[in-house]
Amino acid sequence: MHDDATRWDARYDGHRLASPSRPDALTDELESVVPTSGRALDVAAGAGAQSLWLERRGLSVVALDVSPVAVGLVRDAADAAGLAAGIEVRVADLDDGLDPDLTRFDVIVCQRFRAPHLYAAFVERLVPGGIAVVTVLSQVGADQPGPFHAPAGELLQAFERDDVELLRHVEADGQASIVVRRR
Repeated sequence: MHDDATRWDARYDGHRLASPSRPDALTDELESVVPTSGRALDVAAGAGAQSLWLERRGLSVVALDVSPVAVGLVRDAADAAGLAAGIEVRVADLDDGLDPDLTRFDVIVCQRFRAPHLYAAFVERLVPGGIAVVTVLSQVGADQPGPFHAPAGELLQAFERDDVELLRHVEADGQASIVVRRR
């Protein structure tokens, strides 16, 4: 965790406060499938743009990030926006998976953090009817794919399950996104 936290702390040091922003994978049409109440998990929340968006939408949010600096940014942005009461922020190293107490979510968002070892847990931690929105860097259409870029089809393969309904999948321009609903 220490190396990851140090690297991400350096990236977020001096970063400005986030404004609410819906996850990239959601189109105007798909935004309507995201609940307006319940619980949401923002995995690798970074500065917290999606956490703020989810809380503004009416969800109680748990925001996770390995970087204490990023966690501070989420707290500060939530305070500045008057949304702090609805966002719980935690420093979390996700290399070993999600904490056991992180269950029963209506929405899980993971934007630009590739963690194949967590894909199954995302579905398992959703309530029936819950939505997962995942976006990762992709080798598809990337100018210079690196070790953090997913191979073609990774998200489709990971979320092709009997208990999942595919709502959207896109792979292009160095990014892959998927939106699924748990049955």
